[in-house]
This record gives sequence, structure tokens and C-alpha cells, in this order.
Amino acid sequence: MSHVLTPTAVTATAPKPTAPKPGISRVFRATARSEWTKLRTVRSTMWALILTVVSIVGIGVLLTALEVSRWDHRSLAEITGFDPLLYAFGGLPLAQLSVGVLGVLVMTAEYTKGAIRLTFAATPQRPLLMTAKVATFSAVIAVVGLVSCFCAFFVCEAILGPGHGGVSITDPGALRAVVGGAAHLVLIGIIAVAVGAALRHTAGAVAVLFGVLLILPGLVYLLPSPCNDNVTKFLPSSAGSAMSAVVRFPSLLTPAAGSLVLIGYTAVTLTLATVILVRRDA
Repeated sequence: MSHVLTPTAVTATAPKPTAPKPGISRVFRATARSEWTKLRTVRSTMWALILTVVSIVGIGVLLTALEVSRWDHRSLAEITGFDPLLYAFGGLPLAQLSVGVLGVLVMTAEYTKGAIRLTFAATPQRPLLMTAKVATFSAVIAVVGLVSCFCAFFVCEAILGPGHGGVSITDPGALRAVVGGAAHLVLIGIIAVAVGAALRHTAGAVAVLFGVLLILPGLVYLLPSPCNDNVTKFLPSSAGSAMSAVVRFPSLLTPAAGSLVLIGYTAVTLTLATVILVRRDA
């Protein structure tokens, strides 16, 4: 007996077409938009960025004005080795702390609220998620850092003027130092995001970040000389300071070497954090 396939039977046995999976670039763009929405809708973001701008511009202007007021009392050796951006960027150490705290919160806030499970469900590719978070956060810090550093430079150099060692943006090393100051903030911010991803707890991650940036240099200073000076050069905070310096100080690396050291710290920390993020449950 022959069997006749009805249209219903053919439809039932035919395989259902599967929707094509979205490409990596499309997933990345969607994830980056989501991270941008999270970042700009959190109140702490605005406060941290305002503190960053005030720290760089405000402290830089204050220190530069104080330096001008006592310029006549400086020795010839001090005037000869004067770095015109040393005081203009005197607020960078405080700014890196505000950027660091915000970077930690980029990761730990979702763990605290339990929203990280929804984030992992939406983007199960955790390395891609980490990349999107870092890229979005870095872009924001880069813009804020560049605007702040350029403002601090132009205002502070106007205060110094030609009579107090002021420089122009076209002078050798000036533009590189301004961009280096902003890059310093970006790299510290990425390290903070990585520390937050690895530790998951805000207090613990902030404590580690403050310990590395503030406490560790003080402990290294207690080492016998010249060991303390040699080690201090390679600490993250000192490497970042070298990136925004015009005059080469004995206690700092060259700007290029400082950049490479801080990039190395960033790459290692980010790689370890990504491995931990992939291997650990939410």
C-alpha cells in the first residue's frame, strides 16, 4: 500500500529554519550601549567626574598660584630645574583616586545589587562584556581627562607667564605631557575596573586600589637607599607621574618608560580579572 504525504505531514517533518546568530561586532555595540546607559544613569558617575575635573583644574591653579607668589625666593638651581607642569598637574593624584573609585563601581555595583546575573544572561560572552565595559568607561575618562588636562595647562601656564617658567603647548614635550596626564587617568581607571571584577566587593577593591596608589609608595620609601628610589620609579603612581612630566626628575622614569610600565600593569591586571570573571560563577 502506498502512503501519500499530506501538506500537514510535510510541514510537520520539515526542519524549522534557525535565526542567524548576531555577529560579534553587533553584540559588542549592543553591550557597549547598555554599559553607557548604566554609566550615565548612575548618580555617582557625575559626582566622580566633577571631582576629577575640580581636582585637576582647581588644585593645579591653586598650586601654580602659590608657586608664582614665592618665585622670587627660589634658588637658581630650583629655577633651572623647574618643571612648568609639575604644579599644573598637581591634582592628578587626587583625580586618579576619584577615577579609580568610579572604575571599581562599574563592576562591583552590579554585584551588590544582584544585577550581574541579568548582565551575564544578556551577554554570556564574558570577555566581550569585559571589553565593552572597559571600552565605554575608558572613552568617558579619556574625554574628561583630556578636557581637564588641557584646561589646567592653559590656565596654569597663563598664571606662570614667561617670567615664571611658563611654556606654550607647542614647546617640546608640552602636548605629550598633557595627553600623558589624560592617558594616566585612563590606565588607572582600567586597572580599577579589573580590580573590581576580580574582587567583586566595593570596599575590598577600593582598599586594594588605595593601598597600591597611596600606601605602597610610603612603605617603599622606608626601604634603604638607593633601593627605595629604584623601586619607587616602577610603582603605578610614579609611572603615571612620569607620563605627564616635561622635566626628567631622577626619581621618575622617562615618559616612554613610564607609559610602558603603566600599560604593563594594566594589561596584566585586566588579563587576570578577565580569567577570573570567566572561570567564576556570578
